[in-house]
Amino acid sequence: MKLLLVEDEPLLVETIQARLSKQNYLVDIALDGEEAEYALKEFSYDLILLDLGLPKRPGLVILDSLRKGAFLLNTQTPVLILTARNSWQERVEGLKKGADDYLGKPFQYEELLARIEALLRRKHAGSNTLSVANVVLNLETKQLCIGEQSYSLTLTEFRLAYVLLSNPEKVFSKEALLARISDQHYDRESNVIEVYIRKLRKMMGKQAIETLRGLGYRFCGEQNDK
Repeated sequence: MKLLLVEDEPLLVETIQARLSKQNYLVDIALDGEEAEYALKEFSYDLILLDLGLPKRPGLVILDSLRKGAFLLNTQTPVLILTARNSWQERVEGLKKGADDYLGKPFQYEELLARIEALLRRKHAGSNTLSVANVVLNLETKQLCIGEQSYSLTLTEFRLAYVLLSNPEKVFSKEALLARISDQHYDRESNVIEVYIRKLRKMMGKQAIETLRGLGYRFCGEQNDK
């Protein structure tokens, strides 16, 4: 799952990112409100961890804009507020503006992980699959099913398939896909995306993922000519 951590305390950011990475979450970082707005406009996330006392743009303003549809890719994304502002009035205000949960600082990381897992379970309640056309991705078993054919995916294959299937017809640049599927830093000339796109095409069909020269890739749902 891909998370956005919006927090301006560098040490806390480093610690949270390290803890979540160990749990196989991919974590994007925004150190102020403007960086958060840019990320929310450009990428879709499974969950947002949002501090309230941010430089350049307050957390509650970002939350309010998100729930009003300013960031179309994330309008319904669950939001967990992390803040030292722990008065009941501020908790109520955050919940009224659309927060899904609230965790005051300081907190135990075990509780943070438990709350994240609970919000993600709620998000996917009643469905553990992602289906587009005749392609079905099982979010628990990490299996890809096309018709009656089933494939077991590696973690990287699963992440790439999840990004593309979650955003059918959306064009992702090579750099954007690298940022979504890996915690590692790859050189711009790396062919890792091309390698995994080829692997998914072998499963889905050559036409399922379209290459747009100079722009990137998109899932178009046509499974022809394997």
